[in-house]
Amino acid sequence: MRREKILFISFLLLYMASIAIVLIASTAKSPLPAWGGYLDVGIVVLIFINGFAIHGMNKSRSDYYISYQTALYLFPIILIGLWIYRDTLDFNILLPGLAWRTFFFLRILPSGLNLWKQAPAQ
Repeated sequence: MRREKILFISFLLLYMASIAIVLIASTAKSPLPAWGGYLDVGIVVLIFINGFAIHGMNKSRSDYYISYQTALYLFPIILIGLWIYRDTLDFNILLPGLAWRTFFFLRILPSGLNLWKQAPAQ
């Protein structure tokens, strides 16, 4: 597997881990231990490093259609989930974290998918 694909897969896995931490923190009955916050900050730093590396490696013009399609389905799913679980979520924790994570994910997605398509199959 090419370096570009590994970088994009690691970006996606780190993003999912970061979202999981935010969801756990926003549904916990008591505050998470301090190490949970440090873990999240460490993952966020890795997300930014991977995201900027992906964006920098992308030499050709990205196709933004896939990001549009992703946003078209992702936002309603997020909103429905927020509505369904509104009684158990702490929106003061969830919304700021979810907002910038979703923005950064959708910003890097076209470059990552472009690299994925350019990488020769092995």
